[in-house]
Amino acid sequence: MRFYDVAVTSLAIDAPIKWTDNVLSQHDVPGVAAARRGVARRIPHPTLLHLALTRELHAVLGLSVRDALPLDRELLDGDGAAIIQRGAVHLALDRALLERAVERRLREALESAPTPRRGPPTRYRSRAK
Repeated sequence: MRFYDVAVTSLAIDAPIKWTDNVLSQHDVPGVAAARRGVARRIPHPTLLHLALTRELHAVLGLSVRDALPLDRELLDGDGAAIIQRGAVHLALDRALLERAVERRLREALESAPTPRRGPPTRYRSRAK
């Protein structure tokens, strides 16, 4: 399974890094385990759709993240109908459109994002002549 850091995830879901980091820190997001301080979050690929839909519900419809997360789970984890009805309100999801948008932005993010360095920093030595 592929995992992504917060920066790449933010680009893929079209959200500011701070928004993504706050959502992951303050809410229970499917597929993301709580980690201790200083440990980079690893977001699995299936979670990108949950975060992207939560972002859409929050930014476009004005729902709070707390209210958007259960709706995104219901829309994405459903039996394929992807329709929620609450009284006179019907909420439908075009999952294929959402998946295409996330995949396109993810491709762009991965093409432009540098690979993070691992391990201790390189030591530069000056040559004395």
